[in-house]
Amino acid sequence: MYNGLTGEIMKEFPVKGKIVRVSRRKLRALVAEGIDVKYNHSLTDIRYNHNNTVTAVFANGAEETGSLVVGADGPRSAVRKLLFGEADAAVKPLEKVIHTNVTFQPGDKEKALFLRSAHPAWSVCLHPDVFCLLSILQSDSQDPSTWSFQMVSGWLGSRSSFSDPSSRLAELKRRGNLLCEPFKSAYDCLSNNLDVRFEELGLWETKEWDCRNGRVVLAGDAAHAMPPHRGQGLNHAIQDAYNLINILIKHHNSSSATSDLPPQLQAYAQEVSVRGSEEVRLSKQNAYMVLDWKVLEQSPVFKHALDRSPVDDTKRAVTEGREEEKGAQEVTAMADA
Repeated sequence: MYNGLTGEIMKEFPVKGKIVRVSRRKLRALVAEGIDVKYNHSLTDIRYNHNNTVTAVFANGAEETGSLVVGADGPRSAVRKLLFGEADAAVKPLEKVIHTNVTFQPGDKEKALFLRSAHPAWSVCLHPDVFCLLSILQSDSQDPSTWSFQMVSGWLGSRSSFSDPSSRLAELKRRGNLLCEPFKSAYDCLSNNLDVRFEELGLWETKEWDCRNGRVVLAGDAAHAMPPHRGQGLNHAIQDAYNLINILIKHHNSSSATSDLPPQLQAYAQEVSVRGSEEVRLSKQNAYMVLDWKVLEQSPVFKHALDRSPVDDTKRAVTEGREEEKGAQEVTAMADA
């Protein structure tokens, strides 16, 4: 993380394991293997049947009946709306946060290598007037002139002040030109006819839902929609999937005559609500603080980097079978941290 005024490193983020770029297109193709994916199906209703099955109803007239609906349908989840109602399930916008995400190719070997000099994968630059995350999207070619980059920028302000792409691009370049190198040069690489959009970021503060006797659950962004400034959305989605799959495997392998799946799925919902609500809170707090130079160094990303929230670590310490006194001490220590 660089100081955009001086070019000095403000903070380094130790990362467990390796940082790798993942192609979303290739990942989608991989996870779709062996699955009968149905396109053009918009969920309109969920029916809970008397025989303890559940039916998903779609706008095109199709219906699918099974034992469990998994709502992993994104931050504006249709499943969540059916569980909570339109108003309580709605994503709340982050007020006064301007956020833009662009991709570009420098088209020149030396420029591409210079942009990558900050970090081989991604780096952050902070300035009183702008936040910048610069990452390389594709670098496996032997020709750096073909490399693609992604640049996320943000600052506090009003999106309504910029009504057309040309004014948004001009403001983006103006702020980017305030930064140290190589970030300043990244903004210089943006095409003059680039269609810049100021995106509306939002969140949904996770609440526990009624699993309807083990027939519906939420996961991923549907369960905890959060702004991206702490980089935790995918981490929690993977944790959701891991926890849910373990419950389903245990149920599948159980020889018990009575089903223990409904209470286990409700316990899953309760755990997601605690973990998700805490991360949404931290990510919301961080979204504003990383854009405010005066409080930047007190932000969650400065304190905890990209690690799990301290609440998660404390809960694990208590639930991993440690004695009660030691667990209580760790809870207190974490609360004081």
